[in-house]
Amino acid sequence: MKKINYIILLLAAFNGLNAQVLITAGTSPTPVPNTQAVLELYSKDQNKGLLMPKVALTATNNASPLPSHIAGMTVYNTNTTTTALTGVTPGFYYNDGTSWSKLEVQLPNTGDIKYSSTAPDHDGWYLLNGRAISTLPATVQARATALGFSTTLPDSTDRYLKSKSGSETLGTTGGNTNVTLAQANLPNVTYNATTVSAGSHNHTYNDRASGVTASAEGGSTRTVVDNDSNTSTTSSAGDHSHTFSVSTGGSNTPLNLQPKYLSAYMFVYLGQ
Repeated sequence: MKKINYIILLLAAFNGLNAQVLITAGTSPTPVPNTQAVLELYSKDQNKGLLMPKVALTATNNASPLPSHIAGMTVYNTNTTTTALTGVTPGFYYNDGTSWSKLEVQLPNTGDIKYSSTAPDHDGWYLLNGRAISTLPATVQARATALGFSTTLPDSTDRYLKSKSGSETLGTTGGNTNVTLAQANLPNVTYNATTVSAGSHNHTYNDRASGVTASAEGGSTRTVVDNDSNTSTTSSAGDHSHTFSVSTGGSNTPLNLQPKYLSAYMFVYLGQ
């Protein structure tokens, strides 16, 4: 510890004008300190690293074992606690002045799905375009097969994501963008109507037959001359019904089910 302090003080003295400190591991040539760094570490043989202080944190909302929260403080935690929401696990933690947060990279898992504006495959993400599994790299083929895509990748063209049902096969496509209503789709409504009870009625007719030629016995014909007309009436016992149809005016045009949307490419993560 005394040796390191001596080196720091010595180098600080040499570089005091620029307020820069360079700590080296190994002999010459000694590099020139970076003008933008307050402290620079240099390993001549490129086989050494920076070892952060190891502490045993107790919770993310507790500064212990430090006396208080200090914004920018970075440590390597060696402890594991299972306290709900505030538990810690081994790894690098930084302090924002009020609590500890773990430094970690969120890598995707095999099978993750994402949307993107980038069309080509990239960084282990493969476009879901219905291509044959055999066209993928060997290691990627194995991962795709493990997911259940043994022949082809699903084709996501003009598709939305939905949660898989218990009976579906992963990657199944289906659905329609429009539908035509059938009678069974109409509301279950019964319309009742009753006609007027006064249904008895009669019709009048004129039996005037003036000028009508009629056959007479013996093959001769005669003209019936009757200048009088006689209006008669049929019986009123003429109850009967009439049928009629009313057009709905429809054209059987399918309903469009597609909502407003933003188009993008859909990818599955199969690793690199």
